[in-house]
Amino acid sequence: MSINDRGYRLGVYEKSMPDSLTMQEKLASAKEAGYDFVELSVDESDAKIARLDWSDAQIASILEAGRKAGIRFESICLSAQRKYPLGSAMEGGAETAMRVLRKAVLLAMKLGIRIVQLQGYDCYYHETSSGRTKENFFRSLRKGAMTAAQYGVTLGMETMENDFLNTVEKAMYYVRQIGSPYLQVYPDVGNLSNATQSVCRDIRAGAGHIVSAHLKETVPGKFREIPFGSGDVDFPDAIAALYESGVRRYVAEFWHDGGENWKQVMKGNRDFLDRQFEKAFELLA
Repeated sequence: MSINDRGYRLGVYEKSMPDSLTMQEKLASAKEAGYDFVELSVDESDAKIARLDWSDAQIASILEAGRKAGIRFESICLSAQRKYPLGSAMEGGAETAMRVLRKAVLLAMKLGIRIVQLQGYDCYYHETSSGRTKENFFRSLRKGAMTAAQYGVTLGMETMENDFLNTVEKAMYYVRQIGSPYLQVYPDVGNLSNATQSVCRDIRAGAGHIVSAHLKETVPGKFREIPFGSGDVDFPDAIAALYESGVRRYVAEFWHDGGENWKQVMKGNRDFLDRQFEKAFELLA
């Protein structure tokens, strides 16, 4: 069986490309580099948060850009939750976080996106994790799952770089307690590599509940902007565990570093990850 018959799809994070590009240019560039879809960024910058209030006309233009490019935005990375964490104990913090999450679900529905990746933070800036922030996180997450269920959008909890929710096993606690098919896990293998000595065992703890996975390179103590192949992540082992656990959708997570060779970097990273899949399938043979 050839690698193309294995049935996996590999997308790319929007922020792998220069922010100055139009949406159609980003989509076309991702397709040219061989990716199957793009993950839309809604980070904590004012410009990205404003996307949550896109008009129907703006949304229509995004959908038309995807039609022309032959590739779509298929998930949302809601990293705005660093600024608006679900567990915030600050006055009005949790309520604001819920408004942000609800807007993200509605945006996803309008764009035909099925997955919103949540950040596994109870709090972030200016707060310390406590019983109250953990309780707020649980309550807000449950409300968010019910909102997502209304619109047929799946929330995938990302495993983060902090101790609060840095493993699949920790995320699965909330999946089991809330018990909604619209709340699942979206692990980041780079973060897992820094969180546990048993990445594969941790991945298997979420078998049947992992909707997608970020493929990102890391080294101990550093969680981003590590070039693929220069870090410590064992991609073949992690991919094999994910594949065995039913995962067929992946996103290459890396960032544009300002260089003019970003198109070559995008293509090179696609090729690198395809080789990791080949090695993973050898392990599974």
